Amino acid sequence: MVISTKAAHVLKVTEKVPSAVALAFLRGDPRENVFLISRIQRAGMSDTRHPSHGRFLGAFDDDQSLRGLCFIGNTGTLILSVDEPWVASEFVDPVLEAGYHFGLCVSEFNAGREFFTAYKRKSGRKPVLDRKQIFYVIDSGSLVRKGIKEIDMEQASLDSIDELTDLACAMVAEDLKLDPASIDRRHYRLRMTEKVVEGRAYLCRGEGGKAVFKADMAVSGTEGGLLEGVFTPKEHRRGGIATRALWTLSKDLLLRDKLPFIALHVDEKNRPARKAYENVGFQETAAYRLTLMGASS
Repeated sequence: MVISTKAAHVLKVTEKVPSAVALAFLRGDPRENVFLISRIQRAGMSDTRHPSHGRFLGAFDDDQSLRGLCFIGNTGTLILSVDEPWVASEFVDPVLEAGYHFGLCVSEFNAGREFFTAYKRKSGRKPVLDRKQIFYVIDSGSLVRKGIKEIDMEQASLDSIDELTDLACAMVAEDLKLDPASIDRRHYRLRMTEKVVEGRAYLCRGEGGKAVFKADMAVSGTEGGLLEGVFTPKEHRRGGIATRALWTLSKDLLLRDKLPFIALHVDEKNRPARKAYENVGFQETAAYRLTLMGASS
């Protein structure tokens, strides 16, 4: 089914995107597209049930060349991957016409600007947070090999789910400047349960067994890794724990598990976090945009 073919648009946007075509497009820049690659490999181009999946829209030119993909996640995350920033604006009308709702958008910085310039004008929705994210990547070549002391890192168990959930909610409230009471704890408990079961959640513990650091992998496999959920409780910051934990985890994943790379993005203004990433060998590769939407007006 073609979603939109209005004459005003340069590209044709459709849900009919062959998986092979989508993967070839995304693998043109696998580090920036590792999450979307993993979604297709895991469940194809459309999964309207699983919370970690969703559906794709593709934008094609007159030569039937794919110029961009728009992923609409089942839990309200929209992700754009385009070959030129202006292509992102081609998805605005199809998203609105199909009634797709999202609360969070992640995109390359200029592509996000193109999308939201049109989206805000046509929908009346305004973001409550719209910020620049720095995209970092580390591989076995850039990993710092000396000068950082290893720290005990554990792969989280089912017994840790409630503790991880509390940390995840605290992290989201701090990072997105949200009222802790407004955060749906059940949602984050389900997410952490899935990550623990699949072996993608990690913890460091201090004296008394209390968690002093957490991190989880959105993606971890032969296609690469995407790190998220990195959080050190305030009372345990400034002691170098994050640097040691990030280095230990990165070393294990890159050298032991043979991941080709690990990517992540972080708030441009979060200098302590950026310093910790850079200390272990993460290298800045791109600028992203993270946009949190408010209620419909």
